[in-house]
Amino acid sequence: MDRYVHHELRAVYTAFATLAVCVPVTSGVRGAPMSAYGVGRFVLAMIAFTVVVTLLGATRLKWVGEIRDFEAAVPLERAPADGASLRRRPLNWWLFPVMLVPTLALAIAYAPWIALLPLWAALVWLGQAWLAAEWERRNGKVLWRGHDTDAPWKLSYSPGVLRGEAPAGTTPA
Repeated sequence: MDRYVHHELRAVYTAFATLAVCVPVTSGVRGAPMSAYGVGRFVLAMIAFTVVVTLLGATRLKWVGEIRDFEAAVPLERAPADGASLRRRPLNWWLFPVMLVPTLALAIAYAPWIALLPLWAALVWLGQAWLAAEWERRNGKVLWRGHDTDAPWKLSYSPGVLRGEAPAGTTPA
């Protein structure tokens, strides 16, 4: 099983790694993806889009709200061992080529600005990670993915350890 926040952050790191490859390669082959003024506007538009998507995700709206998914998570008796720790495995190695190949091909063959699109994905995933972390903090639970092998996207939760509290089954010092 994989902690939900770590899953989202792993996708963010992978998107930034894709961006780190695509921009220099595209710049070397086709020239700079945008002017300095254009990059600033592009990044500002991506941040505005991310804020809107994150705010919509913080609602309970049927198709866009993430909170309903968090609240529908099934309880676990205890927290599983985090087998895919973010520190030990910071990148999602199957997502990297899935993002890299089409982004690089389209940026070189069609339009150089496409090399900047992994930034959009990274910001959206960062917003989802923030939503999940905030929900975990408010509810004292930790969200997990992968408890159901037939539906690995379904969420579960375990009791979380809040700051200043001793884990269950231990005595505070």
